Amino acid sequence: MCGNLACMRMLSGQLASRFLPSRPPEPQAQALLSPPSKSIYIGKTKFLHIPVFWDPAKLLNPHICVVGITGSGKSYFVKTFITRARLVFLANVLVLDWSGEYVDWVRASGGKVISFGKQGGINLLDLGGLSVHQKIKQVVQSLEILTDLSSFPSQKRITEEAIEKAYKRRGKKGAHPTLRDVYFILSRLKEEEAKEAAYRIKSLLLSSGDSFVVQSIRMEELFSGLVCVDLHSLPSENLRSLAGLAILQFVKEKMRLHAVQEKAIRLFVVCDEAWKIASDERSDVVAIVREGRKYGFSLIVASQNPTDVHRAIFASAGTVLAFRLTSASEREYLRTSLSYPDFFERQSNLLSLGQPLVHFEFSSPQPRHGTFILEKVEGEEPLISVYIRGDGMILEFEKEELLKKLISCGLSDKHAKLVLSEFSKHNYSLSAHQFALLLEKFGYGRAFVISVFRELGATEKEILSVFSSAKKGSQAVVFLGKKGG
Repeated sequence: MCGNLACMRMLSGQLASRFLPSRPPEPQAQALLSPPSKSIYIGKTKFLHIPVFWDPAKLLNPHICVVGITGSGKSYFVKTFITRARLVFLANVLVLDWSGEYVDWVRASGGKVISFGKQGGINLLDLGGLSVHQKIKQVVQSLEILTDLSSFPSQKRITEEAIEKAYKRRGKKGAHPTLRDVYFILSRLKEEEAKEAAYRIKSLLLSSGDSFVVQSIRMEELFSGLVCVDLHSLPSENLRSLAGLAILQFVKEKMRLHAVQEKAIRLFVVCDEAWKIASDERSDVVAIVREGRKYGFSLIVASQNPTDVHRAIFASAGTVLAFRLTSASEREYLRTSLSYPDFFERQSNLLSLGQPLVHFEFSSPQPRHGTFILEKVEGEEPLISVYIRGDGMILEFEKEELLKKLISCGLSDKHAKLVLSEFSKHNYSLSAHQFALLLEKFGYGRAFVISVFRELGATEKEILSVFSSAKKGSQAVVFLGKKGG
């Protein structure tokens, strides 16, 4: 039976809704495939299932930015990636651990853990191969990033002069000065600005003990095998950031002394949740990513919130992985930083556990955009999802991430592990009501349980619904008991 053909007007949205055959928005296979002996396999693309290999020779630089909420697979990717990096590139790995998250894993992997502040510290004024002028500039810049020093030009100038004087005095004895020397010089000056500058240094010394005075950590140890510097015992975010900055500055200068003749990576440095030093444009974190591959090491910056990472890092990093983000404003910050098409914004709202949006910035022009969705990170161990469901609530976590989250919420190690064992007994899924009853069974009050739900990402409406249904259920039990009597 023959019919007539006719032309008709159609809006682009109507045309798109008909799903005409087209190639999915993914890079060409040759851009993603590389020899396994020279690259790191991370998974397959979502639509065409092309194997994806991270090959630094194909990328603008070897630096990586990873973002995603707790339990989305961010830490799982980092651990898998650096495990394979050690095997493929025979590279050393240095983890600057802000929260203590990597300590057990590094020990289990045969690595070394250095507890900053407990096992040792560093002298911020140790030259480490720099000139006195360069070191003064470096130390003052760190203080500007982490304190309000930049708002007081007179204090900044006096601090610089005091550090320089400390070097001149100690230089005659053949030893590096310390912040304590700087404090004594400032405290003897009569100017009011000097007293304020001295108080700033004194506060730092009092809160950190000898952590930034005595050079007890041998910096060369940081370049051997798998090493984790545990910063979480330091009492404040400022001190953790100061330690991280100082170590990163040393690493940068150490690597800079050796000219890189080839694209081989000798060291991977992980900065996880280093938001203070990743968000400031003056930080070495931003400078390293901007300056590309010339240092001979790969910097991996990881954070739960993309707005804690300076846009320059997203714009300059050779690789970005964005796991699930619950906030629309965070996804928009990421999209405008990477300038990817709207299609990926819609997809990023639907990401499941272990499934990231990936952006490769290739070193040579490519016919297709470098952004795509990874089906799932394929790691060394299975990625096990656990679920809390009920009344429209669906909370999904990676098993080990949920354990850490529960402990950070205030559960004891014992109770957190017992909660995980209940998930295992019920096919890794509990109703929100079961989860709440389990916590109450362990002796945690209603207010605490509600705060746990909030920390895990439940909305106020979902929490209200859980406890409303629980109340109705308990009333029904009481009523049936009376009737049976």
